[in-house]
Amino acid sequence: MQMLKGLCSVFGIILALVSCTAEETKQAPKMLHMTLASEMSLLPATVWVAEKLGYFKDEGLSLTIREFDSGRNALETMLNDSSINMATVAQTPIVFNSFNQEDYVIVATMAHSVDDVKVLARRDHGIQQAIDLKGKKVGATLRSTGHYFLEGFLSNYDMSLEDVELYDVNAAKLKDKLISGELDAITSWEPHIYNTRKVLDDTQLTMLVSPVPFRKDFFFTVNKSYAKQNKEQVDRFLKAVLRAETYIKNNPAPAQEIVAKRIGADLELVKNIWRAFIFEITLEQSIIVALEDEAQWAIDIGAEKKPMPNYLNFIDYRSLNDIKPETVNIFH
Repeated sequence: MQMLKGLCSVFGIILALVSCTAEETKQAPKMLHMTLASEMSLLPATVWVAEKLGYFKDEGLSLTIREFDSGRNALETMLNDSSINMATVAQTPIVFNSFNQEDYVIVATMAHSVDDVKVLARRDHGIQQAIDLKGKKVGATLRSTGHYFLEGFLSNYDMSLEDVELYDVNAAKLKDKLISGELDAITSWEPHIYNTRKVLDDTQLTMLVSPVPFRKDFFFTVNKSYAKQNKEQVDRFLKAVLRAETYIKNNPAPAQEIVAKRIGADLELVKNIWRAFIFEITLEQSIIVALEDEAQWAIDIGAEKKPMPNYLNFIDYRSLNDIKPETVNIFH
């Protein structure tokens, strides 16, 4: 009898171990792979935090990140390189590419700002206020948010792009062109603005801020065919960055340290410009309005000749709606 009890105990332990192992196997999802083309800035903060804290791995996603100096370059590389599945990008490159390609979709907003894009001018070149830009050499990255912002900025002062000498400059080189004096002004965003002001002081620079708030949205975009065939990868990605969003809200100081280290930026820089951004994973109706406004602008300035696309065709709300439906406010 004693031996029987002992055998029962052994079998009980074995059963428990098998049960636990089966449960662990059930809970651990098969690792899936995704490649992200990301702008190296604080904008994809949720990506940097999720990467550092292991959220992608927790969700069963092996994420490869390819680094780019701008969202425009990240998006356009994704559109021409099938090995890249997702890209981080602002709204203007999405608009310009949409007239010729419909093979990509927005799956979520990763951040937005109303104080990111600015005009930085050389005071020692005779520019103290916006009207002084007339006839000056102004640098911008064409087909980017800076290009769109500059046109709107000038219109607020009864000027147009024809009133300045516009130069198309890669985003990473704008700072150097202004510092060297080759340009009189640039339209750019952080951290380029901050880094320029570290080199040139207030006797040499004038910061020109738009009198009208300019909202800039930043998105996670995915190849349309990839989104259809690999919804599980997109789901896992969004679950990870949603966890990172919560972490950022509850732990801003550690999040800033993670981001600063990941992008190789000075921590003080990150702290100074952090408050200009809202890191929220959403899909709002305002996205459609903003895309349509920019598309109309592209048509008005003659940059595009084709009819405006239907931007509802550029939104894939399925994943975010399944995971966190209260964040999806697009009429579809």
